[in-house]
Amino acid sequence: MIPFTYGFVGWVTNWLALKMTFYPIHFIGIPPYLGWQGIIPRKAHKMASKSVDVITERLLNIKEVFLKVDPKKAETVFLPALDSSIRYTIKEFSDSLDPKLWEIIPDLVKEEIYHKVKRESGITIRKVIRKLQADIDSLFDVKALVLKKLSGSNVSLVVELFQEVGAPEFRFIERSGFYFGFLLGLVQMVFMVFYPMVWTLPIQGVIVGYLTNYLALEMIFRPLVPKKILGLWTYQGLFLKRQNEVSRLYAKLVSEKILTPKNILSELIFGKASKEIIEIIRKEVSSHVDTVTFLAKPALYATGKINEFDAAKERIAIAMADNAIENAFHLETYLGESLQIETMMGDRMSALPPKEFESILRSAFQEDEMLLILVGAALGALVGWFQMVFIV
Repeated sequence: MIPFTYGFVGWVTNWLALKMTFYPIHFIGIPPYLGWQGIIPRKAHKMASKSVDVITERLLNIKEVFLKVDPKKAETVFLPALDSSIRYTIKEFSDSLDPKLWEIIPDLVKEEIYHKVKRESGITIRKVIRKLQADIDSLFDVKALVLKKLSGSNVSLVVELFQEVGAPEFRFIERSGFYFGFLLGLVQMVFMVFYPMVWTLPIQGVIVGYLTNYLALEMIFRPLVPKKILGLWTYQGLFLKRQNEVSRLYAKLVSEKILTPKNILSELIFGKASKEIIEIIRKEVSSHVDTVTFLAKPALYATGKINEFDAAKERIAIAMADNAIENAFHLETYLGESLQIETMMGDRMSALPPKEFESILRSAFQEDEMLLILVGAALGALVGWFQMVFIV
């Protein structure tokens, strides 16, 4: 039964090591030392920082991404959302100068004013987008967004990211525990036939528990590049061998769960750049109001209403800026189609050198690899002790 016993030991130790890597999400026990928290959740902020570095320095050029947005197309998508706001603000602007003015303007002239303002609003949209594209590095903090989405209350997303990307490798670690344990158990069985010293069982258990975890990790990440074995078989670390597949999956997860169009828009609207964006829109709207009302300026000066005009213009500019911000999420679908974050990240990640690619998954437990291996050794010792007691 020894080979089967240690096959079971190898499987259990590897299974438990994986569970201890990911769970529990939150610390269970008496902090700070009496208890346990999954290795990845415990170091989520540090791992998130590493992911941020990989994404922003190697996989994604945010300026290049935003240059894919077509200002004219964005205008076509976004402008209809402002239609009711444009009509309302035109009337409000007129009423602020003279409450009776709008009522006496012919409907044909009202429509002409509306269409002219709408055209100018479209120009404003294009200008704002071009301004964003030119200054996106200062207006949009991609590092802050990724870090926020992978740490703090979002720590479970880090676990999910690593689990999905490395799913086949983690399954291999589990299964290989049995195979390696069984093979090492055969050696132990022969040893026990010729040297039946029961007190060595816990020691052998340590060796089995240690080696099953160690060998599984090595087979996932080594060798980095394909190598010939006996000139017959080509072998490469399991994770490295899946580089293209992993790259596409990783890019898909990041684009669907972290750098989503909604999250990007939220960061622009509510993040550090929100005041600057509102100011850009306000200035553009104010400028276009001057353009639309150019012919009316002499009359405003003549009637002494130029001060009311300036105050009304400022109120309208602020109102239009606020309304544009409120309706910005109408761009969500178009933004997702145009940014092509998944494609860019997938292509660049699949082209990474093996050493850099390896770090994406191995960073999940690299600092604590020895801890995981020692957990296997300790469990192996425990099973060996039970064997010793049972045999005695």
